[in-house]
Amino acid sequence: MKIQFKRFLSVDSPKAVKANSYGYLNGINYGAPHKSGGVGNLCSHASAGCIALCLGEHSGQAAMSETVRDSRKRKMVFFMKYRSEYMQEFAYHVQKLIDNAKKDGLKPAIRPNGSTDIAYEGVAVTVNGLTYRNIMEAFPAIPFLDYTKNPNRFNRKLPPNYHLTFSLSETNEPIARALLARGVNVAAIFDHGLPETYLGYPVIDGDKHDLRFLDPKGVIVGLSPKGHKAKRDQSGFVIRNYETHNA
Repeated sequence: MKIQFKRFLSVDSPKAVKANSYGYLNGINYGAPHKSGGVGNLCSHASAGCIALCLGEHSGQAAMSETVRDSRKRKMVFFMKYRSEYMQEFAYHVQKLIDNAKKDGLKPAIRPNGSTDIAYEGVAVTVNGLTYRNIMEAFPAIPFLDYTKNPNRFNRKLPPNYHLTFSLSETNEPIARALLARGVNVAAIFDHGLPETYLGYPVIDGDKHDLRFLDPKGVIVGLSPKGHKAKRDQSGFVIRNYETHNA
C-alpha cells in the first residue's frame, strides 16, 4: 500500500491535545467540509449557519494555512474516488496511532469526522486481508466518536464503540428535542458562557475535552464559539438568548 498522507490523523489540534490530560491520544481526521472539496456534499445536513462558520475552513489550522485546506481537499477526493484505498490508509494510521499511544502510556481514541459528516458506520474497510463492515468493527477495542447533524444515523444500529453526539443548529431544534428525549446527547454553541440548563437538560462543558464517549447521558454539550466569524454570528447558529430557552 502506497501511503498518500503522511499526516492523516491530527493529534496536535487544540481539541486533540486536551485529551492528553484525560489519558487519551485523540486522533482527529479532518477533511474538506460540505462541498468545498469539489467532490460532492460531505455534510449532507449542514445548515447555512454551519456552513458559514465551519471550523474546517474558518478556524484553527485551516484558517491560517492554504496548504492545510488543500490537503483536506485532496483527502476528500481520495475518499470519493478511491474509497477502498482511502479506508485502508485510514486503518493504517489508526494502527499507527494505537502504537504511538502505547509508547506514550495513553489510550487511543479516534474521531473520523473532524470537519465532515460522513457516515463511516456504513463504509467497509479491509485490514490484513479481512473485510469489516466499518473501521470501528476493525478496531473494536478503540473508542470512536463524532458529532453529526444527520438524525438518520441514530436510526441505525451503530457499532458499540462509536459514540455520536447530535449537533444543534439554527434549523434543527425540533429534531434535537426528539433525540434528547431518546437519550441522545446534543452539542450546542453558546455565546457568553454556559447556562445551567437548555431545552430542559443539564449543560456540561464540552470544551474541557473532545472525548464525548466520557459524557454522561441526557445532557447538552455546551461549546464556546470558535473563530472570529462564530463570535460575530447572528444567524442563530450560535445561541445568544439563553433566558427564553432555559428550563
